[in-house]
Amino acid sequence: MTRLELNDELEFFNDNFDEIGVSIYAMLKNQETPVKLDIEGEALVGLKTLFLNNVQKTIIDNEELSILNLSTSDERVDAVYLYDIGIPDELACINDVINTDDLLLMNISDTSLLDVQALLIEIGNNESQMVLYKTMASINIYGRANFFLKKSKTRLTQIDDEFLRVSPNFQLMKVNEKLFVIDLKSLEKNFGFHEVIKKEATLGVAAIEDMLLVENTDVLHELIDDIKYARKFTKVGKSSPVIRASIPNQNIINFCKIFPKLAGKIRFNQDEDKILLDTKVSKDLFLKVLMDDFLTSELTKFHYESAAKDGVDEDDNEVEEN
Repeated sequence: MTRLELNDELEFFNDNFDEIGVSIYAMLKNQETPVKLDIEGEALVGLKTLFLNNVQKTIIDNEELSILNLSTSDERVDAVYLYDIGIPDELACINDVINTDDLLLMNISDTSLLDVQALLIEIGNNESQMVLYKTMASINIYGRANFFLKKSKTRLTQIDDEFLRVSPNFQLMKVNEKLFVIDLKSLEKNFGFHEVIKKEATLGVAAIEDMLLVENTDVLHELIDDIKYARKFTKVGKSSPVIRASIPNQNIINFCKIFPKLAGKIRFNQDEDKILLDTKVSKDLFLKVLMDDFLTSELTKFHYESAAKDGVDEDDNEVEEN
């Protein structure tokens, strides 16, 4: 999916602001099913405005934004990730609010706001729907143990009950059938995501083993528990250009011997028909080789390392006519 395609789907909500509804749900501690919050109409409109304005600012208006598959995430700062791997059980609640119309109301008298762990903001109508997932940090939930004052005409009066401070940021966004990760770091820290990545990483290591290129693949299995390497293995398994193109092993070995950044840093077995990964540097470089990160300019013949590569071979080579 391209940025323009995503923007087209998101523009629907701004273009039909008055016709679309909004519902807010909460995920509570020790509960797997969301509950609906009973919020007055004026406040709901304010929340709809708050979040749609943030979608406009951070996604639609951000011309530098890249849309990447989550399995092929790189170090780009301005990026939204399309979820293309297994979804953790902790995120099933997003589908719950879409597929179920009769979720229970939260009993506000018997439930403390301190139990709210996340909000789910559902915006849309029968034609198009969006759900935003927003974690609620404890600093945004104010309980009775604190003492707060607010303006009331000409004086300050006490707030004598719990209240929430709702900011416009969110971590995940589902638009129709597509789930996007807005905050990658938050995803990696929460939602059981590490276990999902480890499972996907195992498939990546298996793909490397099938190449019969590495002498000591056992060292790769030892790295799967490291989230940094697990992400790299997932990326290799899903989208390695070298594996997809079935590059012969001898070509890969020859490349490792002559490319300036690699020469002397990756060793081989005695027959020099397999790669020996015996240092951290060699492991890191080898994974970059599989992702085809080492490039040579056709124009200058200079050598480069680049993880962010936007392919042109698949593009339509259309010439614009005047």
